[in-house]
Amino acid sequence: MDLIHPPMKVDVAAALRECSRDGKRVLVIGGRTHVDKGNPCEVDAELWMTQLNRLVAYEPAEMVAVVEAGMRFGALDRLLAENQQEWSAAAPEEATVGGIIAAAVNSPRRLTVGPVRDSVLEVELVTGDGRLVRGGARTVKNATGYDLPRLVAGSLGTLGAIVQVALRLRPRPKARRTLVWQTDQPIDLGLRLLDGVPLPTAVLATPHSVELRLEGWPEAVAAQADAALEVAAGFEDIEHAPFPVSAPWLDEPVVAEASTHPSGISAAVGHAGDRWGALLGVGIVWAGLPADGEALARLRAAVPLAPVIKGPGGLGSAPPARAIRRRLKASFDPAGILAPGRFWGNV
Repeated sequence: MDLIHPPMKVDVAAALRECSRDGKRVLVIGGRTHVDKGNPCEVDAELWMTQLNRLVAYEPAEMVAVVEAGMRFGALDRLLAENQQEWSAAAPEEATVGGIIAAAVNSPRRLTVGPVRDSVLEVELVTGDGRLVRGGARTVKNATGYDLPRLVAGSLGTLGAIVQVALRLRPRPKARRTLVWQTDQPIDLGLRLLDGVPLPTAVLATPHSVELRLEGWPEAVAAQADAALEVAAGFEDIEHAPFPVSAPWLDEPVVAEASTHPSGISAAVGHAGDRWGALLGVGIVWAGLPADGEALARLRAAVPLAPVIKGPGGLGSAPPARAIRRRLKASFDPAGILAPGRFWGNV
């Protein structure tokens, strides 16, 4: 296995041109924190992006940061914290910005912050045959050609190597509180909290608890907590703690991330085993499963869009528009060297 560590964008382009010419299959690597997502694929080389880790531009007043894709999430978060700002993604500190985008990592705070693709304003990408392309815009919406930021979000490195991005930032919350209830009816209680508390950051149900995440100005968070008390008393109030407080699904060898309509959450968790977390109002269920594959198959029979994000199992059945995905692959990676078969439909 060849390991390629390019220090600059031009070196990424040169490496991929050479690999494309020689038919050498390549897996783009960041922090290896989300490498389990995707179908198994055989490659001849790994293209490590971690040396592309510079802060290119940052104007706090504009709330936009331009960074190279190999920057670690923890380093970026600490830098932004100096100006009371944050990127809304959620990932381990060692994850890279490009890897988070390529894997389309869902944040537990998605109810408020949205999907990670919505925070990506501009992308520079090196295609499989070594072309450097740019899409999006830092201040004005790009209305022509491919919507490159949305196209590469979740592409798992099969269209190109992300080398630089412009990110939309958010003010860092002044107050963070998590209210936790122990309950045998987590979905029911969670839905009542979702209905009764204005603008919560997240409502997370697990088999025996509900976590209500509140973030913002202290006065607004206090008012939200008062509204929660009117819905249900008897909660534990935890300030400035990581969210979620408890993630039982992560203890299992396989974690699948099932996506469904928000109204289908109850049905989805019925097939998710006994170690799960459900984001109410969003429609995402994280299911911790054994490694035998049987429980995963049962979950996918009920919720087809359930890719594995930890452990073996791949992406599962392909979503619609497989022909379009193949044409995109041919356009961005003509020689088919970038993680062949890793994407939905074995593209």
